Amino acid sequence: MHRDIKQENLMFKYKEKHDKPYELVLIDFGLSSFDYVQEYIYRRCGTPGFVAPEIIKLNKGEIYDSKCDVFSAGIIFYIL
Repeated sequence: MHRDIKQENLMFKYKEKHDKPYELVLIDFGLSSFDYVQEYIYRRCGTPGFVAPEIIKLNKGEIYDSKCDVFSAGIIFYIL
């Protein structure tokens, strides 16, 4: 899970000698974590406005999965 998807973490990568010279890549994996871990290093994290509700409402002992990134991507699509 990336857990901090926002416009600032999306960049275009230039690839020379390809039919599609630009590729969209995701950067800044500082808050990322594996799915279904027992204990998160940073329990509630992300940029306000892009954080999924399950991260905001997280109680001790609960876990979440990569669907929180889908929520953040949906916010980006809504803004665009």
